[in-house]
Amino acid sequence: MKNNIYYILATVLVMISFGYSTALAQDKPSKTYIQIRVDGLSCAFCAYGLEKKLKKVDGASNLHIDLNAGIVTLEVPTDKKPTEESLKKVVTDAGFTPRKIKFSESPFKKAPKDD
Repeated sequence: MKNNIYYILATVLVMISFGYSTALAQDKPSKTYIQIRVDGLSCAFCAYGLEKKLKKVDGASNLHIDLNAGIVTLEVPTDKKPTEESLKKVVTDAGFTPRKIKFSESPFKKAPKDD
């Protein structure tokens, strides 16, 4: 009888810990949001050239370029998050100057006026 209680207790504890670890895994953000302040964007043609380069970033989606503010936003799966250095290289290779790169677990609000 005592062994049955230990068996049941052990089974319940394993089930609880499995459920807890599964819940923790689900809490991790699945996307990383990226904002890049870029100097040198002066026309739609410039923005298109940069967009073509950034679309090649592994997993990049929802790419938006605010030409007036000089801000690019995009998102990538968290497990494919690029490094700041690799993003700077992409922007530089497209002919522009990257100024500030921000990463976030939630989408960015409107483009900041002065940052």
